Amino acid sequence: MVRKASGALEPYSRGKLLRSCVKAGLNLIQAGQIASQVERNLYDGVETREIYRMMIEAISKLNPATAARYTLKHAIMSLGPTGFPFETYISRILEAYGYNARLRTKVKGRCVEHEVDVLAEKPSPTPVRIMVECKYHNAPGVYTGLKETMYTYARFLDLQEGGRLGLCEPIHQAWLISNTKCSEEAKAYAKCQGFMITAWKYPPKEGLENMIQRKKLYPITILGDLTANQLERLSETHVMLVEDLIRMDAEALAKSTRIPLRKIVEMKRFASTL
Repeated sequence: MVRKASGALEPYSRGKLLRSCVKAGLNLIQAGQIASQVERNLYDGVETREIYRMMIEAISKLNPATAARYTLKHAIMSLGPTGFPFETYISRILEAYGYNARLRTKVKGRCVEHEVDVLAEKPSPTPVRIMVECKYHNAPGVYTGLKETMYTYARFLDLQEGGRLGLCEPIHQAWLISNTKCSEEAKAYAKCQGFMITAWKYPPKEGLENMIQRKKLYPITILGDLTANQLERLSETHVMLVEDLIRMDAEALAKSTRIPLRKIVEMKRFASTL
């Protein structure tokens, strides 16, 4: 039996492990080899995160870049403690999709003033201004639920009324974005009220991970072998995305971050394979 992040037990599934390997980018033969390696170390009650760790370790030996892409969820969960606010990361993603994004903006609603995580605007074809609520969790197995969804919609209604009264710019839509999965109740409520949710694997094939992978908007934490001190220095230099690292001059970055030039060159070389 396998213990999930929620604490529940379920039978071990080789098929699920194979699908995870294929999703990571391996072919069926490679996936079978990885599954066999992992299965040699399984025991009753093993945690899913331990299976995940063994799988990533095995994939890393086979193809480091593939392993890095597969650790995207963990890399995002590592953003907060390293000085990269989740809402800043989301603003960078939205900008890549054509939005103008304003961070942590004070907006006056009918009843109270709200700090909006990201105010996203797209001027054409039809001008739209969206209140984006960012829900970040730094542990697996935590769902974004009905409470967060209702809270987001209540704030949106107050801002919408504020816009009608001329207290703020018109707010046309609400959008809840989370780095974990959302509950079925949350999905149902958002659908009923007509506002957007983007979460892990939701909507199907349009989830947060799809938005990131489609344009290769990987966070710098996906590189994996950086120390907390090095991540803090990169944060101070505004290197949040892998593409920031690729674009910057190695010598200039080494000087500003005090990270050895050889390390920067290695990072840039690996980043270009993602």
